[in-house]
Amino acid sequence: MKYLGIHFDSRLLFYKHVEHVAEKSRALTYMLNRTAKLQWGLGHKSLKTVYERAVLPLMTYGAPVWEGVITKNKYLQKLQIAQRLINIKIAKANRTISFEASCVIAGVPPIELVIDRKLQFYKRKHGLENSDIICDMPLPVH
Repeated sequence: MKYLGIHFDSRLLFYKHVEHVAEKSRALTYMLNRTAKLQWGLGHKSLKTVYERAVLPLMTYGAPVWEGVITKNKYLQKLQIAQRLINIKIAKANRTISFEASCVIAGVPPIELVIDRKLQFYKRKHGLENSDIICDMPLPVH
């Protein structure tokens, strides 16, 4: 069932939603491929703006609903693959670069951190703060 752009399944696993979001992100990135070649085309700042204003909202839409998904590796990998493609374009890097390196070179945080930040903001805004939210606190001494 699709409701307000979020795909729900009978067990609330959201795999179909993650697949749909990743596919839409990849399609948008492939459309950008025509204008963002390695040596010419859109520059770093333009591509980063497209990422922050188009791809990222697409990938994080409804995150408070499907928040548990990012703890599962197979779901997270779908989102990371889609993010890696746009990171390669932003950084004008080689296709053999890893996901982590692409995030560092492109200057963008990994998708799981972005989703986690949005969840924390949502919970604070709606008064749902609890022990799950980690604030700036000193680390425990072992």
